[in-house]
Amino acid sequence: MDRTVIAATDAHRVGVLAGAARVGSDYAGASSRARDHYERLDVEVTVIADPRADPDGALDALGRDLDLLVLPGGSPSSLLGVLTGPIGERVLELHAYGMAISGASAGAMVLCSHMVRPDRGDVASGLGLVEGLALPHWTPGTDPRWAVPHMTLWGLPECSGVLVDPDGTRTAVGVQPAALRVDGSWIDVPAAG
Repeated sequence: MDRTVIAATDAHRVGVLAGAARVGSDYAGASSRARDHYERLDVEVTVIADPRADPDGALDALGRDLDLLVLPGGSPSSLLGVLTGPIGERVLELHAYGMAISGASAGAMVLCSHMVRPDRGDVASGLGLVEGLALPHWTPGTDPRWAVPHMTLWGLPECSGVLVDPDGTRTAVGVQPAALRVDGSWIDVPAAG
């Protein structure tokens, strides 16, 4: 799936911002695993400093010429906190200038207009790059108990996702088909080819 994202975005320089991980060794470990994974995919990788520990270093790294920013999984609340303020503003600015963003699990959740914060048991506003709410690790045919009946939902099964192009085109990628719930009805997202 990540090879597909890299090819679709023509990414050569990838930044990793593991803000869904806890400060310290958890952040370092998540960053290291992501760096190793993307280096095996033959791209140049920059690990973004943890903005909670080094906000200036994070902003500096985000000032580089990145093609793709990767937001690994972990705590959606933690990642949303990291992406609030100057870091989030920089990410949105870079995205507006053409940098693609890939989110896994919590990373996918924060990209949407709405996101679940499991630790708080509520739905909050996300970054708003994609309308609706992402359901990572989704089992086909299930609706979460807290979902608003007519809210757009993105059903993302394990190891699967959706590419959303700037023109709004949606393409399912990964192991299993992804789905979209619009006006209370689930539809499959078309796969490439």
